[in-house]
Amino acid sequence: MINIKLPTGVFEYDPNKPLDKAGGFGQVFHGKSSSGEYVAVKKLHISGKDLAHRELRIADELKGRPLNYIVPFIDAGEDTETGDYFIVMPKAEYSLQNMVNKNGPLAPQETSSILLQIATGLIEVGELVHRDIKPDNILFHEQKWKIADFGIARFVSDATASNTLKNYLSQYYAAPEQWRSERATHATDVYALGCMAFFLLTGRPPFINDPKEEHLNSPVPSFDCIDPRLKTFVNMCLRKVDSSRPSLSRVRDQLEEIFSNPALAVAGSSLADLADAAAHVSNQQLAAQAHEASEKNICIARTKLASSGYEILADNVERLWGKIHSQAPNARRNNIVGLFQCYVGSARLEITLNKNFQIEPNKFAFSEWDVVTYSHISINQEKPHYFWSASLWFTKLKEGSDYRWYEPSYWNDIYREFEPHAEHPGRDADIATSRKGWHSVHMAFGPIAVDDERENDFHDRWIWLLSKAAFGQLSRPSCLPINSWPPQLS
Repeated sequence: MINIKLPTGVFEYDPNKPLDKAGGFGQVFHGKSSSGEYVAVKKLHISGKDLAHRELRIADELKGRPLNYIVPFIDAGEDTETGDYFIVMPKAEYSLQNMVNKNGPLAPQETSSILLQIATGLIEVGELVHRDIKPDNILFHEQKWKIADFGIARFVSDATASNTLKNYLSQYYAAPEQWRSERATHATDVYALGCMAFFLLTGRPPFINDPKEEHLNSPVPSFDCIDPRLKTFVNMCLRKVDSSRPSLSRVRDQLEEIFSNPALAVAGSSLADLADAAAHVSNQQLAAQAHEASEKNICIARTKLASSGYEILADNVERLWGKIHSQAPNARRNNIVGLFQCYVGSARLEITLNKNFQIEPNKFAFSEWDVVTYSHISINQEKPHYFWSASLWFTKLKEGSDYRWYEPSYWNDIYREFEPHAEHPGRDADIATSRKGWHSVHMAFGPIAVDDERENDFHDRWIWLLSKAAFGQLSRPSCLPINSWPPQLS
């Protein structure tokens, strides 16, 4: 046993007898007070003093309060001998996780009773957001279920704190906003309470296969419960948008109604039928919200991907300009927003650089390319006038696994336009790219990758075209499609 001296008393604990597994902020051990009373001693093992002080501040705030559904704090502070931080609490009988592991899922009446006690505890400490409600942190003490371990709780007034504690979430009970590293609120605890309700009724959390993806985007799995009001309760708590979840006071009122009137769940009664209908509607609403959240996340991810593609191309173009200017010091570059433009004599090379050129999914349905963003590259020869251009697609090919930049150019059979030219994203480019059946627009060159290991080939190709245009020698290719570079010109 190891003795510790805290602000209001002397205690001892056995480091070889943990009461549970180590958590993010510390581990709890068997202990005794100086009077011989059994206690639980939590030794904090946080490296950052700000986090340790946060937990101690919470302990000081709650110590001595008349809290019925919160595991009380007996003492908290720094051991005068070792400098380690400790929190001392009464020793509980067992956790909610232990009970369900031993006995299996619970009946609706017992479930609503436990959830009501937890909700009441959260209301008792209204200025605190717990942030880690889970079965391991709900303890049976003095014939009541009480909330323990405010280790990563956060005062609402600390919303702007620099340390968000985002690395300490419990994956099976963490709300979508926690996975996005956003500020936790009371709605975060309500979401965890919904996960707890699912766990109590089924014996497992709702999302266990890919917790992050499922918490962010998946509807609540179907589950059996003879009281449809609890199904509705679970669905309401597990809404993806935090502002649409019920408040803690509304949660408490719903649970009081469910617990106080179990007869309303009897099958065959009109009220039970109405509760069934409400659960069905709530399920539909949750599925719609999950779909909306999924679509929103896809849109955000696609925007980020398009922005990444833009940066890749912009860097590529800067290196191309460096090569041109090193060999042609008299080359001129115009500074135009969204456009790279340079001249060698009267010959002009242009590449569009617009970060807002984003393409919706499934635009290229025939070729099954996933084009995310695009650009155009062109050479303009003044005398004799000739214009050569190509498309640049930031895409994943049908058979590909990576998104990267590709260069295809096209030609038009109907209008006898044998010049390689760029196409805008659309049906013509898609069908020509797919090479499925006859079409008026065909591939003139490519598609060929233009970034990473193919960047130098891309630069050489367009520097060759620019040089030809500077001499006034650029003209249409003698044969299309172009199968090798450089092409023969007519």
